[in-house]
Amino acid sequence: MEKLKVTSYCLTLLTGSLAVSSHAAIVINEIDYDQAGTDTAEFIELFNSGVSALSLDNYSVDLINGADSSSYRTINLTGFSINAGGYFVMCGDAALVANCDYSFTTTNGWFQNGSPDAVALYDNNSLLQDSLSYEGTLIPFTEGNALSVSDNNTDIVSIARITDGVDSNDNDADFKPGCITPGSANIMGSGDCSALDVSAVPVPAAAWLFGSGLAGLLGLARRK
Repeated sequence: MEKLKVTSYCLTLLTGSLAVSSHAAIVINEIDYDQAGTDTAEFIELFNSGVSALSLDNYSVDLINGADSSSYRTINLTGFSINAGGYFVMCGDAALVANCDYSFTTTNGWFQNGSPDAVALYDNNSLLQDSLSYEGTLIPFTEGNALSVSDNNTDIVSIARITDGVDSNDNDADFKPGCITPGSANIMGSGDCSALDVSAVPVPAAAWLFGSGLAGLLGLARRK
């Protein structure tokens, strides 16, 4: 009976992991909208948790003004793509943001500081694919519960999805204060980690690794 309980519990975990993996492959993964002093190194990072490269021709990112829920800037991503398990970084000054794929403006302070504001990812049919509100609730862009953390102009920190690509449709559960890592795996904490050589395990691969561990566990249970 105890072995059956262990097996059932492990299968439930694996099913849950695969369910998370079935969400939209491209998600908003990390943002940094506030730096110490003048905001010159703002960025938005997308992550592809799918198993194949995807064109971004069908996508745009809208920055949402919390005063009236309207878009104050649209970033059209036509002409770009994102590899499986890969990142796409949008920034202003590529000299100040590591791994920036699209430096789309020369203006500082292009990313509003909240209370609240939001970031929205759309496809070409204007369907909302993913969204993140910060420094408060902003309907319909707050997924689940509003963030209980924020970026600020004192600490060197970003707002990062921990773990990359895992989307439970709850902003507060999915995002934590992160070490700044545009174009590489998110790390909980603070500081500028953009020079580190880190990489993420894509969600499908993570599920495969979990399944391998489960198979080993079941084998051990049978041997006992």
